Amino acid sequence: MIRMRSWQYLLIALGVFVWVIAVFLMVEGNVLGERTTGIATLLGMVGMFIILITYMHALMLRKAKESSKET
Repeated sequence: MIRMRSWQYLLIALGVFVWVIAVFLMVEGNVLGERTTGIATLLGMVGMFIILITYMHALMLRKAKESSKET
């Protein structure tokens, strides 16, 4: 299991929030008008990118800690 810091949990929560907004805009396109699919796509990609980068950062920190224990 990967141990994460509190700021990493906050970033993942931010990424999930942005992704949920994107899903809402895709499903309910009438909220901001008919042309929200581009904005929703961009927000979805940004949300997933935030989640991915945060998780990968935690994974790399874990690997670095394991390798420093071996040496």
